[in-house]
Amino acid sequence: PASFSPPKQWYQRRVRGMLMMVDKLCIWMGGILGATLNRENLITSIRNGELICKLACEVQESVDEFKEKDEDPGPLPKCAPKEIKEEVSARSMEARENVMKFLTWARGIRVPESSIFSPDDLLKLKGKMNVVNTLLAVARRAKDCGMAADIDAPPKIANAFKGLEEKFGKKFDHTAAAFGGGAKKEMKTTDKKLDSNSAWKIVQQKFDVILQLPGKPAYEIFRQ
Repeated sequence: PASFSPPKQWYQRRVRGMLMMVDKLCIWMGGILGATLNRENLITSIRNGELICKLACEVQESVDEFKEKDEDPGPLPKCAPKEIKEEVSARSMEARENVMKFLTWARGIRVPESSIFSPDDLLKLKGKMNVVNTLLAVARRAKDCGMAADIDAPPKIANAFKGLEEKFGKKFDHTAAAFGGGAKKEMKTTDKKLDSNSAWKIVQQKFDVILQLPGKPAYEIFRQ
C-alpha cells in the first residue's frame, strides 16, 4: 500500500504551534534572565551554556522553596550549576562544561530522559528543536515547583488573565485543568528515534530551518 503523506497545511499548523511555544519560552526565559530573547536569537544566545546555567540557578530557588514546603517533594537537585563559565566561545571546552552542568541539573529536576538534548544538539547546532523541547520541559517542571511559567496557555488567554490579575490583585488559573483538562498525566517517555521519512521528522527539519533563518516567515520555508 502507498504510504500516507500529510498535506502541506498539516506541516504548517504543526510548525506554527511549535513557533508559538518558542515565543512563549523566550518571554519566560527573558523575563527571568533580564535578556531580550526571541525565536531568531534564542539558540545563539544560549549556545555557550552560560544563560541556561543561569536559568537553572533562578529555577533552583523555586525548587528549594518547594522542597521546604512539600512533605514529599521527591528527589530534586540540592543546588544549581556552579562555577559557570561566562563569555566563552561556543566551540570551547568551557562551553561544553556549562552545557553538561545544565543537563545534569535538568535530569535532577526529573526532566524525562527522552526530552533531554545531547550537548552537540546545542554546541554544534545538530538539533535545535531538541534544545527547545528540553527548555520547555524545564519550564513545566519549574511550574510544578511553584514558579510562574505559563508556556502552555495560549498567548491571548494568558495575556487576558494577566490583565485580570493586575486589575483585581488575584491569581487566576488559566491552565488546561481550569478548563476541564482533568488531572495532569505523567509524560510518556520513549527513546525511539523518528524515521527520516516520517511526518514529524519533516516537521522537525522545517522547524530547525526556521530557527536558523532569522526573520524568515514560516510560509516561505514551505515554498521550498
